[in-house]
Amino acid sequence: MKLNENDLAQKILSEEEILAQKEELRLKKEQELADSLAKLPKGFRFESVRKTDASNPPIVIDIANRMDSIKEFKLSDVAQSIEYIKMQNLPDSSIANNINYKYYMTDKHIVASNLYGIHLFTKNGEFKNTIVKNQLSGVKYKEDQNQVLVYYSEYAKIGGSPNVWSRGGQLYYNYRNTNTGQNYIMEVDCSKDLINTQYQFDPENPLAVSGAGKVLVDLNRGQNKPFKAPYPNGMSSFSPQNTYQYIGIFTPDRNTYFSRRSRKGNMLEIFNTKGDTLAEFTKFERLVNFKARAIRGFDYGTQYEKDGNYYFRSDYNDTIFRVIPPNIIKPEYVIKLGKHKVSKQDASHPKFDLKGKIVPQEWADGKDFIFIELTADDNYCPNSRKKKSVRMLYAIYSKKNQKLNFVKYDPYNYEMDLLENDIDGGFAVWPSSYMVNRENNIMVSLLGRDIKEKVNSDEFKNSTAPAANKEKLIQLAKTCSDTDQVLMLVK
Repeated sequence: MKLNENDLAQKILSEEEILAQKEELRLKKEQELADSLAKLPKGFRFESVRKTDASNPPIVIDIANRMDSIKEFKLSDVAQSIEYIKMQNLPDSSIANNINYKYYMTDKHIVASNLYGIHLFTKNGEFKNTIVKNQLSGVKYKEDQNQVLVYYSEYAKIGGSPNVWSRGGQLYYNYRNTNTGQNYIMEVDCSKDLINTQYQFDPENPLAVSGAGKVLVDLNRGQNKPFKAPYPNGMSSFSPQNTYQYIGIFTPDRNTYFSRRSRKGNMLEIFNTKGDTLAEFTKFERLVNFKARAIRGFDYGTQYEKDGNYYFRSDYNDTIFRVIPPNIIKPEYVIKLGKHKVSKQDASHPKFDLKGKIVPQEWADGKDFIFIELTADDNYCPNSRKKKSVRMLYAIYSKKNQKLNFVKYDPYNYEMDLLENDIDGGFAVWPSSYMVNRENNIMVSLLGRDIKEKVNSDEFKNSTAPAANKEKLIQLAKTCSDTDQVLMLVK
């Protein structure tokens, strides 16, 4: 059924009214919490509560008893359509355009971030503002290997983390200046043009923030310490996607923030905006009398934002919690591994045989499905891949049917892409935790050259996807340059 313009205008108005009502309720709760915290005596700490709601218990995802439940999946089994949004090129040509964006969606905007900074676009991909332009030294991106190299003897960074979050019309990001030691949570009003933003470091005013917004939280509490590398002549390397997965700092409101970077070994700490500890949650998965010289680590837990809430699973834990400030973590999902579960103590020892053991890896929480990646029999590393001693397992949990099925797949094929795209014959899709937006669409970051290569591939030409959908992708490829950034939305 088609809507006329009046019906469409009324529908849009109703959606805006719903957003406004949600924002009003959120602000009311935020103020109630602010009033409660203001009445607390100095140094007060809440009792830390790991609370299960009897009327809404955690969902148990049974891995152990579903190992034989293998099913062939294609993209159309979990999605109906695909939209491509071609992002307008940045007006600042000095900003490199050779790394895919990490995308994030607010109610009204698309936020694109990567190693070089954070940028704001409309929902149609039109450039609106640069939030922060990162200034880097001692950092090199090797495009052919998709690796970022950091040389500590030369390293310096002034700018923002690629991880952002939002509430209403406000956007938040972590700003750091390694020269001065500044470490802030910044708040940006996305409804305003950022015409007065200073993007270059000012040596005459070194503490001036070279990015948009105002300081919401000083994470150093006024005690700035310039960055000092633990190994001044050393280096590190990582893929950009590794940084996209990690959320070290998060603010659920203007009263509190969370940190997973605990010096005390806690799994989570909740603070007020002055840096006073409100609650601490003990981490039970610890190493005790660990005497091996080397340590093996391959479970780094899970963390993601969904609908303004923060979810996390600490390493070698089987529970995904939702954080409710100021002092509650509520179990939302329990991953049942049974005899396949391994403790941190055993998994960390390089001589412990992992045969038969399963460890959760990636986790993407969509509207109707949860996408789970697991490793089995060994840790995932170059040696295990070479020996074919580690199995990669992929499973999909249906929230509607409350059942889990493993994807039919060669577990020793470490290069195969999932899920086969039978919607338009294009890119296979397996979502990441940080690339599911608040409308529950799966987001995929592409460059123009990726699209050109895809439509010229035998795989695409031989695809049995609808011809009309394939033609749309062909036409998109014709309009793209190699370095154009494109957001693929799987709905």
